[in-house]
Amino acid sequence: MNLSWKLKGPLRLAGEVRPPGDKSISHRCALLALVANGHSEITGISKGGDVNSTLGLVEALGAVVAEINGRVVIDSKGVQEPRKILDVGNSGTLLRLATGMLAGYQGHFVLSGDESVNSRPMDRIIEPLTVMGANITGRSGNKLAPIAIRGTSLSGREFKGLPASAQVKSAILLAGLRADSPTSVTEVIPTRPHTEEMLKEVGVDVDIVDQVGSTRITIHPNPSIQAKSWKVPTDPSQAAFFIVGALISAKSEVLIKDVLVHETRIGFLEVLKRMGADVELRMQSDSVADIYASSSTLRATDIGGDEIPSVIDELPILAIAAARAEGTSRITGADELRIKESDRIATSMAMLRAFGVNAEELQDGMVITGSDRPFKSAIVETKFDHRIAMSAAIGSSVSAGEVEIRDASSVDTSYPGFLSVLLDLAE
Repeated sequence: MNLSWKLKGPLRLAGEVRPPGDKSISHRCALLALVANGHSEITGISKGGDVNSTLGLVEALGAVVAEINGRVVIDSKGVQEPRKILDVGNSGTLLRLATGMLAGYQGHFVLSGDESVNSRPMDRIIEPLTVMGANITGRSGNKLAPIAIRGTSLSGREFKGLPASAQVKSAILLAGLRADSPTSVTEVIPTRPHTEEMLKEVGVDVDIVDQVGSTRITIHPNPSIQAKSWKVPTDPSQAAFFIVGALISAKSEVLIKDVLVHETRIGFLEVLKRMGADVELRMQSDSVADIYASSSTLRATDIGGDEIPSVIDELPILAIAAARAEGTSRITGADELRIKESDRIATSMAMLRAFGVNAEELQDGMVITGSDRPFKSAIVETKFDHRIAMSAAIGSSVSAGEVEIRDASSVDTSYPGFLSVLLDLAE
């Protein structure tokens, strides 16, 4: 559906927000409930289209999925061979994690998604899984989906030098559940540890060893994991939009509730604090906080190197923040943006230029010269990328006139109701 939003700035944002459940954790809760034998309950799961695709895949693989009193309930007897192609929708996370998870199950599985997902690189997943003995084929020389998996016996392996990607690591660890010996992944740059931490919670023997300059994660085979109840905190990547909105909009203050604040997920907060942001974490538990943000005078910063994996999803909204900062910001080392839902370097640049921002495109990032001048009235082409649409909506809060955001229906993949929440804050 080619839905357009029309917003008119400037806006003042004030109030409280509880974003959707964390998408990364929601995917993993559902997949672990599938491979468990028994009854699992998930409270606070993301309601976006991506996680709905995961729940659909879980059903197609034999589990019974229901929603009861706001909780998702999954009853499973383990993975069953499906009768149809497994549709991952727009979710690259689901495509990659499911590929690893299914590689060791007997049966034939075909995974495919929309045009965007089927153009994203899969060789980074297929190659290490093939080393473990997996039988996986795909388009373009086993580089692209649709993916066909003929489940087979797997052997544990040790992996080093892989891309700094939680999806790659997770696919290997999930495959390792059904391997014949331990499987380990050594990472130099830390990535989201949700998979290994959640596997521990369902009774899997996982060793995490910090070494000089790296961390080694080893999973011991366990084909019969425990079913359990999960509570999903809210998504920091979705919180980032409202945080930046409060920072750049005059006389604004927003409180975002129950946000996951694991150190690998809040790199964007460190960037914003470096820029002079008035941001406060009000801890609710070891890993969950309410986040308060208010109008701030921002200064430019450089973003790159080892911090890129922890901010990769938030770079489009950080580009909006940089456009309102004093000085010139540089984002480098972010080649991964080229292979997201859109080419996010190109679409972020097009968004900034539509707003009248002085910005230069780099092969691996962008250079942004900030200003306190209002953004121009603009038409923003999102290329059906939800993060570009939401970033542009936040940008409209400092615009001098109407902003039209085209193809905004993609936002439903991650944050249904985002626009209504934003408008409620602006009232």
